[in-house]
Amino acid sequence: MTKRTLSALALVLCTFLPLTAQIRIKAVGDVLLGSLTPQTFIPPQQGQIFVDSIGAYLRGADITFGNFEAAFVREGMKPQKCAEASRRKGVCFEFGVPLTLAPTLKNLGFTVMSVDNNHADDYGAQAAELTKQTIREQGIQPAPKKGFAELTVKNKRCAIVAFGFSETSYNISDIATTQSVIRDVKKRFDRVLVSFHGGAEGKNAMHVKDRTEMFYGENRGNLVRFAHAAIDAGADMVIGHGPHVLRAVELYQDRLIAYSLGNFLTYGNINVKGVSGVTCVLEASIDEASGKFLGGKIIPVVQLTPGIPVYDGEKQAITLIRDLTREDFPATPLIIEADGTLKKQ
Repeated sequence: MTKRTLSALALVLCTFLPLTAQIRIKAVGDVLLGSLTPQTFIPPQQGQIFVDSIGAYLRGADITFGNFEAAFVREGMKPQKCAEASRRKGVCFEFGVPLTLAPTLKNLGFTVMSVDNNHADDYGAQAAELTKQTIREQGIQPAPKKGFAELTVKNKRCAIVAFGFSETSYNISDIATTQSVIRDVKKRFDRVLVSFHGGAEGKNAMHVKDRTEMFYGENRGNLVRFAHAAIDAGADMVIGHGPHVLRAVELYQDRLIAYSLGNFLTYGNINVKGVSGVTCVLEASIDEASGKFLGGKIIPVVQLTPGIPVYDGEKQAITLIRDLTREDFPATPLIIEADGTLKKQ
């Protein structure tokens, strides 16, 4: 057989043999479409401005995830979380998003939204239920407190399990329950992703330490211990949010962990200056059969005041995540290239 014949045969085989089947995930951090409180910020065009500015970078995935950092509210609903004194001092915040902005989530391309965070109950139990109902009505699966979202991707049943630091959450500090929940879900689903809301907040909380993080007197979890335990129990990817800034990524047991994806789209009432406005779309592909990480990309984004996400030509998020990962997880077998490509060493 000649070399030309062998080359032709190789081309035929490459053409007809299937590539490794993949599930493609895009994930972002906190989403606040606007709010009536503490100050009223309502975006123009009923949120279409966000679809125009960043929607193209969220398309093309099998699962598109975000954290809904608020509650949807009807006219007449009042915030219920903060004591009046804390509200006046500006140390407690409540976010209520008008129902009219709900279609923006669908138009942006989200398929799953976490509603396990410290703002889900800002307007009380009635609004928290309304939020989950409203998200479902947009064709998006909510990942609720002590629960999970479920969807089918390429004939594989996928679950996205939500964890947080509240008493009403699957608590990130309860490792035994964490692993029990994941193992139970794994029996019923082919692939399991984990979402968590935890960690201290702000520009001084960008580094991940293997220790318990405290913020405002609250136990916000040991996130390294939690994430590793989740993967040991069967999770295929861990997606973090809560610190309002980007944090490192880690490859552990061939599974990707994002320790915080920062503020992605937070229109008004949340600081987006400096590193608080530097964010990204994290893209990752996992093996459909095994759940192992195959590759990914950091798509850099920056928020323009008062919170409009746009592609960041300066690629600040890539530089930031690369530096944080090198410092916090120097031994991780993950390469982050200058263009944001993620791959295993």
